[in-house]
Amino acid sequence: MEIEDLRKELVLCNNNCEGIKKNLKEGIIPRCMNLEKRNGKNNSIVVGHNPGKCKKEEKEYYLKNNLSPDSVQTFFEESELKQKPYFKRTRDLITKLGFEGDILWTDLAKCECSGKNGILPIQTLRVCINKFLRKEINIFKSQVIFALGNKAFNFCALSFPDHFIVGLYHPSGSYGDFHRLKNDVFNNTRKYVDLLSKRKDTKENIIAIHLSKFIEKKK
Repeated sequence: MEIEDLRKELVLCNNNCEGIKKNLKEGIIPRCMNLEKRNGKNNSIVVGHNPGKCKKEEKEYYLKNNLSPDSVQTFFEESELKQKPYFKRTRDLITKLGFEGDILWTDLAKCECSGKNGILPIQTLRVCINKFLRKEINIFKSQVIFALGNKAFNFCALSFPDHFIVGLYHPSGSYGDFHRLKNDVFNNTRKYVDLLSKRKDTKENIIAIHLSKFIEKKK
């Protein structure tokens, strides 16, 4: 199975989990699993919480393409979506850390929230992780997962013990934490590259680390 095949299953998913919004008539569909091809070394997986609210342009694009699973990937490639701050900020940071290869952009859950607070029930996350995220990670051969935000980090750290999990602040956070981390990485790149080269503990277990713990404190 390829990512494209799994994306077809995703768009056709009829679970209708609690806390999500899906409306095929409006063009609101399950989405993500965006594969970004690059020419460098070191592929990686980036996992967020779940997709944000689908904008008008995106909904119209899916409707125009008959809600085709391929339209999720082509919209990502052809629109300005992948240059939005969420993607660009994260891409710039992980590239600086030495991950210049392909990126699989995905989320714990694949549907947007039905409410305004952006919080999905734990059960919804559990179901979607088991139905899709585990399969994605098995298909896309990368041992490194960058998890954006605490919830994504905690879920990934507990769910994927055979992968090296690197926690990052959410790039769209409003407290400036991501920018503090990014500045520290750019100013102390060697320190972070060395950190990411050590992927096992003293018992040879693959570890999970959150880079927020290593930011240089101002004196």
